[in-house]
Amino acid sequence: MWCVAGTGWLYVIEDPERAGRTVVAVSVSDLDQFVAELASRGISAGPIEAAGDTGRKANVMDADGNVISWIQVATGS
Repeated sequence: MWCVAGTGWLYVIEDPERAGRTVVAVSVSDLDQFVAELASRGISAGPIEAAGDTGRKANVMDADGNVISWIQVATGS
């Protein structure tokens, strides 16, 4: 895991089952709103689910098996 810019991180894993495909995670500030905006554009995201102790995510997969995970991480108040 490398910090590539400010709060931008690159996380590289070895996963033979996904060889030739990709997984990308993008952080958004309001996951519910973002998923609704995707739906308004005809893009169907998977269900919003827990991601660890402080996050939530929704995945979008294309026909080639590439996955984009849209994530929202709770911030302390």
